[in-house]
Amino acid sequence: MRAQKRKGTQTRCLAGLRRRHSVLGTLAALCMAANGCQSMRPPSKPVSFQAEAWSFGPWQGQKLITPHYEVYTTVNDPVLVETFPALLERCYEYYQELVPPAREPAEPMKVYLMATRNQWAALTRQLTGPRAAVFLKIRNGGFSDGGVSVIQYVTHAVTFPLLAHEGFHQYLHSCVDPAVPAWLNEGLAVVCEGQRWTGSGLKSFDPWYNPIRRNQLAEALARERLLPLEELLSTHAGNIVDEPSTKVATYYAQVWGLMLFLREGQNGKYAEGFARLRQSLRDPELTGRLRAEQIWSSPGVSPGRALFQSFISEDLETFERQYVSFLRNRILSERGPAGRRWRWFHPAARQETFHAPNHSVR
Repeated sequence: MRAQKRKGTQTRCLAGLRRRHSVLGTLAALCMAANGCQSMRPPSKPVSFQAEAWSFGPWQGQKLITPHYEVYTTVNDPVLVETFPALLERCYEYYQELVPPAREPAEPMKVYLMATRNQWAALTRQLTGPRAAVFLKIRNGGFSDGGVSVIQYVTHAVTFPLLAHEGFHQYLHSCVDPAVPAWLNEGLAVVCEGQRWTGSGLKSFDPWYNPIRRNQLAEALARERLLPLEELLSTHAGNIVDEPSTKVATYYAQVWGLMLFLREGQNGKYAEGFARLRQSLRDPELTGRLRAEQIWSSPGVSPGRALFQSFISEDLETFERQYVSFLRNRILSERGPAGRRWRWFHPAARQETFHAPNHSVR
């Protein structure tokens, strides 16, 4: 049996190489449509995976087994099937850069990637039971719940960033111990959406490259409807879903902007504290530290604010002025970081994410 599995894995890698020209053509179309990228780079290092037959109800599909994931999919396009394992494993490497792990996952992380809305809805009902009505409010996208991601395939431009976003929540659930407040959990997940693709595959993760979030943030800035920093730090991601769609979009776009500011704003003033914060997330003592800081803080201070003030800044008023100024200069100006000219466009498909109330803040 083991010898057969090894042979199967090798066969999948060779099959991927034989289909290289088909993959290049499809991904070249993808990168022009989704990212507007121009250059071609050598293909990424191949990811070995095993493929087994799998079905859900009347729908036939495959189970793809990688070093860290089990992907159950009814998407049967051979190019996409070859792409998913490599994308997820590249994401896993990137997550480790953002937040060092406290441990390896106890078991492969499960991702369900369904080809149609009907399939996704049926699986959602099966997995979430009486809570399904909440998840079924999502129109185009997916969710993560209890370390499992359930994604509806929509288009390349929507689904690839969404897989990276939800995968980050899975990673925190499986590899990092303490509870992570929503502003940081969601903010880092949105950072993972930024991807640069070429005809040979995923070239790199680029936190600044997120046209959907950038457009949403630009609109919020132009219409003067940014959420106050205090609200941003205290909001529970599970509660934002019931808000109007414009506020939901602003929330996710704004935590994306917050991550960029923490990395680069004020000439890197907050970058060291932000790095220490991300390093500390794997420390099981962090949860106790946060509880102690809440006790000694003013009444009504949320865990999210306590974490922020401990690692980033106690002066929220000054920080908020600097943060909003950074957003106006970088998002509303014609040029982004390093003088790069923004490429504005309005994708036809909306990207939507949702996380169960007990997931983002565990």
